[in-house]
Parts: sequence; C-alpha cells; structure tokens
Amino acid sequence: MPIPESTLSNWRHHRSGTASAQAHVAIRDALAAHSWPTEMTYKVFLQGSYQNGTNLSQDSDVDVVIQLASRLRPRVAVLGPDALQAHASHRFVLERWQTFRQHALHAMRARFGSAVTSGRKTLKVPRGRIPAAADVVVTLKYEDGLAFYLPDARRWVVSYPQRHPQRGLNKERATGDRFKRSVRMFKAMRNQLISRGALDPGVAPSYFIECLLYNVPDRLFRSDLSATYVGILQWLETASIRNFETQSGRTKLFGSRHDQWNVDRSRQFVAGLQLLWRDWR
Repeated sequence: MPIPESTLSNWRHHRSGTASAQAHVAIRDALAAHSWPTEMTYKVFLQGSYQNGTNLSQDSDVDVVIQLASRLRPRVAVLGPDALQAHASHRFVLERWQTFRQHALHAMRARFGSAVTSGRKTLKVPRGRIPAAADVVVTLKYEDGLAFYLPDARRWVVSYPQRHPQRGLNKERATGDRFKRSVRMFKAMRNQLISRGALDPGVAPSYFIECLLYNVPDRLFRSDLSATYVGILQWLETASIRNFETQSGRTKLFGSRHDQWNVDRSRQFVAGLQLLWRDWR
C-alpha cells in the first residue's frame, strides 16, 4: 500500500542542528587560538546538509571548511598525475597547502587532544571532544569554489560548496518552500531502504540525492507530499538524467570521475523508492 501522508510528513521535518552549531563554534575557537604564521590568512565556513538545511536527525556530524587565502590555478587542477608532479606551480601551492594543513591539525589537537585524526580527505574531530563529530576539510581557493589534494591519488579535488546552498535557497523559493523538505523526505526513504536491506549503503549519498532533486522541475514540488513523491518518481523514469548538473551548476552530476554519481546506482535508488511505495508496511 502507499506510504501514509503522516509518515511522509514526519520524514520531511527539519531537525535541530544545535550540536552542529556548537561544534562549529568550538572548531573556530580552536583555530583562532593557534599561532599562525603571518602569511597564513584563512576563513572558515560550513558545507553539507547542516549548512544546506537538509539534515536529518541521523546527520549528527558537521562539515567545516578552513580555506587558505592562496589560489589553485584551473590549468593546474586538470593535469594528470604525472604532468602534475612536474609542474612548478603545483609543487609550490602543494607545499603551502601541506604546511597549512599541518598547522590546522596542530590547532585541533592543541584544543581537542590526540583523538583528532588525519583522514584521507579531512581532519576528524570525534563527538565527545565537541558536541557533534566534525570533518574539517583544509582547502585552497579555486575560482568561486575550493580545492584540496589527495596524495594517494595524486590529484586535486575541486568543489563549489558556497554556490550549493545559495542555489538551493533559490530552488526553495521557486518551489514555494517545498524543495528542502522533499530532499529530507527522499533521504529518509533512502535510510528506510538501507535499514530493510533493500539498498546497499553508499549507493545513494545525501549530496547526490539533493543534486538529483535539484534537477526536478519546480512544478512537481507540491503541497501534498504523496503527490510530490509519486510525481518526482514518475518524472525520473523518463528524464535524461545523464544531462543533470550538480546543485552548484559547475559540473555534471553523472560521469566516471570520483566525485560523480553512477547512472546505474541512481536507477537502483529510484527503483527502490518505487518498490517501497508499492509495498509499504
């Protein structure tokens, strides 16, 4: 039977981000207390579902960006691993980024202790040291986005987290304040599929779900949640999703790069949503 409107309504609610806000402030304070070299100026901002207003109660962590006021050139970012290593501009900016990252790590550990770890992409501060677990990504400027380096892959990762929330806000207004609640509803449905063993974790990351729905026509976000859910699924069945863009509008959502979604995985996600609607119990 179809999913009751009351259940959909419960899933679309925005959850409090008090712990995330407190964690963000604690990280800012830790960075401010550090003795930075005079040439290292930086800014701190949020990214992810908490910043975008699409977080669920399960989204207990906060994503914090610390960005050095140094710029990665576009022509460097697109180079392959071998050409990158031979490029003088890459070597210069990489050394600055690595030094900056080490200072950020020391600042975190000075305040929160040795529990702070250095991961592949982020510095990780566990819950307990701060009210919510935090991933701190250390970056450089890149056009109107950011960039950070992955040593094991020998490549720069580029994203546009500051464009994402503004365009999401524009979409929210265009849909009569129905876009973000729909994102939360679809993310909650994804969690239902995982808990029932009908979808493997990692098939439909939250970021990709939000970008997927950003491409849906505004008219399909209706006051009735059931109509919104069914209408979006029906539209996605025939949509040319290979042409979809990320919410930033800077890159394609689907492709073969590490930061893109796989078309087959998105279809698996949509098929799971359709099955859950038909066989809800």
